[in-house]
Amino acid sequence: MKRLAILIVFTCLVLVSTGCRAVPPSSSPQSPSAEPAPLALATEASVVRVIDGDTIEVDIAGNLYRVRYIGIDTPETVHPTRGEEPYGKEASAKNKELVEGKEVHLEKDISDTDKYGRLLCYVWVGDLLVNAELVRLGYAQVATYPPDVKYQDLFLQLQREAREAGRGLWATTRPAQPITQGTYVGSIQSDKYHYPDCYWAQQIKPENLIWFSSAKEALDMGYVPCKVCGPPDQ
Repeated sequence: MKRLAILIVFTCLVLVSTGCRAVPPSSSPQSPSAEPAPLALATEASVVRVIDGDTIEVDIAGNLYRVRYIGIDTPETVHPTRGEEPYGKEASAKNKELVEGKEVHLEKDISDTDKYGRLLCYVWVGDLLVNAELVRLGYAQVATYPPDVKYQDLFLQLQREAREAGRGLWATTRPAQPITQGTYVGSIQSDKYHYPDCYWAQQIKPENLIWFSSAKEALDMGYVPCKVCGPPDQ
């Protein structure tokens, strides 16, 4: 009996020393680099920081996430190879004016995140769709990628209006190449064709220019429409 009691006491001591140590709870706050949780179809959030013209940082239920606006692209303010692009600071400033410190409504499309782990969203402030407003005012260009194309037609229409009115970045691009050389332009280093006044057409080096008299000619040569300026695809 005495031997059994000693065995029980020894066993308890082993269990206490090996399996019952308290583990302190983690106190690390959620950071933007944490794996984003899937969004509901629509989510309320608070904007804590504007990163640039098309990216923000938001607070959702006490956790921080980076949000990339769906369907648009603004000029870079900081880029490892291109540096600061024309109208980048203005686009970032306008985005701050529209959303910084405000409560926003995040609407998802099909995809949850991009390849960088940022939430992909349409951002609403009240009844204002911020993505569309940046395009309308000429601070952003259309850049839609399937399957996230819910507002593509709206964005393209607003971009046409901004380009025709010479708003924002459409007023700052250098003069287009003479249109007498063709209706659309591409680069021998790329597979996209553009309107001559497209921002990306303006970046093509003269020695790489190739002109097309019609969309059909460009398509027959293996080119595809630019997703930013949206030339016809037939």
